[in-house]
Amino acid sequence: MLVRVWQYQVVPGSEAEFERTYGRNGDWSRLFAQCPGYLGTGLFRDVDDPGRYLTVDRFSGPQVWQQFLRAHGAEYEALDARCASLRLSEIELV
Repeated sequence: MLVRVWQYQVVPGSEAEFERTYGRNGDWSRLFAQCPGYLGTGLFRDVDDPGRYLTVDRFSGPQVWQQFLRAHGAEYEALDARCASLRLSEIELV
């Protein structure tokens, strides 16, 4: 299994849109779902800092992730660029 964990600091006032976009049924999940071997996404909000979130994306293995990038890399980059206005920062943790 491959688990990708990202930490985000969200632009104040953008939390609802961020949650819609990054949540279980959001744009990212729908993009990843085009990949056989995508196992789901979790979105977690920090209770002490409500502008900080973690996403946890699960794939059946690293080769599945690489196949996804080869097939959908341009879409991934375009969605990332579109979402940049929602984020103050993003850090890949794993």
